[in-house]
Amino acid sequence: MAEVLLTTTAAQVRPRLLVVEDDQTIRSFCQRLLRLTYETEAVANGQEAIALLREQTFDLVLADLQMPVIGGMELLQHVRQHHPDVDAIILTAHATVDTAREAMKLGALDYLSKPIDAEQLERTVRTALELRRARKEKERLSDLVVMYQFSQLIATSLDVEQQAQQITQFLWQRFSPSALVLSLIDPYDLRLHMLAARAAAGPFNRQPPIALNAEFTPEDLIQAHLRLVHCSAPEHEDIFCGVVLRTHDRAIGYLHLVRAAGAPPFDASDRRLLSVFASQIAASLDNARLYQELKEQNRQTIEALAEAIDARDAYTYGHSRQVTRYAVRLAELLGLDAETIALLDYACLLHDIGKIGVRDYVLLKPGPLSNEEFGVMKRHPQIGVRIIERIHGLQPTLPTIRHHHERFDGKGYPDGLGGAAIPVEARIVAIADAFEAMTSERAYRPAMDTETALQILVEGSGKQWDPELVELFIQMIRSEGTRLKLPDRPTQHRCR
Repeated sequence: MAEVLLTTTAAQVRPRLLVVEDDQTIRSFCQRLLRLTYETEAVANGQEAIALLREQTFDLVLADLQMPVIGGMELLQHVRQHHPDVDAIILTAHATVDTAREAMKLGALDYLSKPIDAEQLERTVRTALELRRARKEKERLSDLVVMYQFSQLIATSLDVEQQAQQITQFLWQRFSPSALVLSLIDPYDLRLHMLAARAAAGPFNRQPPIALNAEFTPEDLIQAHLRLVHCSAPEHEDIFCGVVLRTHDRAIGYLHLVRAAGAPPFDASDRRLLSVFASQIAASLDNARLYQELKEQNRQTIEALAEAIDARDAYTYGHSRQVTRYAVRLAELLGLDAETIALLDYACLLHDIGKIGVRDYVLLKPGPLSNEEFGVMKRHPQIGVRIIERIHGLQPTLPTIRHHHERFDGKGYPDGLGGAAIPVEARIVAIADAFEAMTSERAYRPAMDTETALQILVEGSGKQWDPELVELFIQMIRSEGTRLKLPDRPTQHRCR
């Protein structure tokens, strides 16, 4: 990272100076003297200087104030707008405080009065280059700090959308663009999506993704990106800064920033820093996407396992998914944090996994269970814990799986916990589980209507279930129940 910012030392490359002076005698004098120490070019007026600045890189410009065609002040304005990394010293035969002040406003580091004194010229140039070196060193250190801050920022999340927002906010503050767009390629269908966008003029409209050919080139990617945001590359390239996002030698997206006309252009330092950011962004987004894919695959595996358990009886198919929808939404309304809700999601899908250890004659019995049979059924939370406890990533779900049949009054199973001693996640699942069972058809009874089931929850509030959660759950069902309900399916739930 630091290597990108480090420049070759002064001992290896001499500073490059440009003398702009219409008086040939003075121009030759300055050029001969400065060439002893620095790489020095000389031209006769501002127009020639502007042309040379387009072709070559200079550290310092010494410009006469009064010149034909383009004078020193106009040249300074051009340098400030188009070459902000170049420093300047003004040469003038009419040195006044006002002249010096005006030159300083336009970015000049100092000024020299004519006739030029050799010792004063060497000292002024040496001082200007020393100030430049110190400023550059400060900028390099500042950039290193900024890169560290950026790497720390994007390391705080493995969520692609959240990372995209963090990246957008950081780049907006650091580079002050008028517009910024970040696009990402879906590796499965090779479609380029607009991941994040921001503009000073207002929000971007989300556009449909653009398909890329399997053999797409970087230029294909750039053109697709520009079509995605309905723009073309600007005529003035110094206000446009774009970079292909690459990781593991493959392109995964594109990032571009644009500055408004009249704003400072993107200089070499900006572009160099953005290229470093781009490598960090690409690696971070790629890792986050892989993590999310793995996480989704894990959830799909768990959901398939839950479905397989529910499917032992045609009447219980889909039960765990429905319980999950009720419980997760209740947890959101309760204000639980995202990590807790994510674990609750897994716990709900797995809450009945212990039924895999319950024999069919008990699990599928169409009538009431005997005391002995009910004792067998009551062991399913503990069986579930034994199955899951060997999976390290799912261990935080064990308390919910174990205690989802505890009662608020302490008369539940398997441990007889009561009140706040029951984990809140287990108290949530207990309500969602009971309501789902009551409102689903059973082999031994038809499904209850919603109001009847809610009334049973009210009657059991403070006894079987947490009263505060029951109240919130009832509000949720009455306002959102239709949206939360999965498509109707025959179910049977033998847990009581």
